[in-house]
Amino acid sequence: MRRLALVFLAALFVVPVLTVSATGQKEAASASAKKGGYVIALSNSFYGNTWRKQMVDLMQEAAKQAEAQGLVKQFIVDNGDGTVNTQLAQLNSLILSHPDAILIDAASATGLNGAIARAVQQGIKVVVFDSLTTSTDAYQITYDMSSWGKIAADYVVKRLDGKGDVLITRGVVGSLPEKQIYDAVMEVLKQNPGIHILGQVDTEADNAKAEAAVANLLPSMPKIDAVLTEGSYGVVQAFEAAGRPVPLVVGNNRAEFIRWWVQEKAKNGYQTISLGSEPSVGDIAFWLSLDILQGDKVPEMKAQPYLLPLVAVTNETVDNFKDIQPGTVIAHSYDAQWVKDNILNKQ
Repeated sequence: MRRLALVFLAALFVVPVLTVSATGQKEAASASAKKGGYVIALSNSFYGNTWRKQMVDLMQEAAKQAEAQGLVKQFIVDNGDGTVNTQLAQLNSLILSHPDAILIDAASATGLNGAIARAVQQGIKVVVFDSLTTSTDAYQITYDMSSWGKIAADYVVKRLDGKGDVLITRGVVGSLPEKQIYDAVMEVLKQNPGIHILGQVDTEADNAKAEAAVANLLPSMPKIDAVLTEGSYGVVQAFEAAGRPVPLVVGNNRAEFIRWWVQEKAKNGYQTISLGSEPSVGDIAFWLSLDILQGDKVPEMKAQPYLLPLVAVTNETVDNFKDIQPGTVIAHSYDAQWVKDNILNKQ
């Protein structure tokens, strides 16, 4: 597996063979012979937070560019409600319509594997991104989520000198990225018994839900030294609304948190870190699917996912993002040429 190096915080912290039917082979050959006019579909399991909405918006912009170039005839978007059953129903419908490729941000690591296998058997290319599955039939690309949890937890342990009370705020529970982050956090904290977990809340990576969930717990928690890992601006708002000082909060690269952090750093020297994946990973998956459809050689991404580096923000770099637009997440721009230069040509 090829990996891009995660270098941002280095200074801070010491296929099984698939049997394809004759029909599937014929369809696959037909798809590989095409050089444009593709139909690509997005199956997005969840649309309930800023990150996912930005992801879909960016993918639709990429699709418009591809349409203008004659590469794509139609880009279909199916947004789910976060449940496996809804996404399965949507996938089954998409498979019947037989697009050339399906891009999946999955609701479950295992629950979609059967649908993915059916799609591939029918000659449909499948790219799973962000929230992955255990399928070895699909190309898969994501961020190193376990490193997110480890970096965040190690940072908190270091800042608290190994002793303190922390609140765990979780993201989209049930998704594989959230589980990987959470498991990594818990592994670090298990090795540091001086860090006491006061409680855990689900936020769905949404500011309003995070604020409400944390606000409900604050009256029963007189002392909180740190909050990780889904440290959104909603967490900050809950403390401020309760008239309590904001503790160490590990951020999640949302604009509202970054802008608050820049102001607090200037006023009183507030220090933290912020970590995140990029919603523009959807663009990478989109352009990658076109390369696959056109028969370009891509790295191994089935038996093991292709890992991208996280975006990490520190006290030294946060001012670089002071002009981030409200309602967005830190995300670089990725186009077809970037995918060729940084993934296809670096095998």
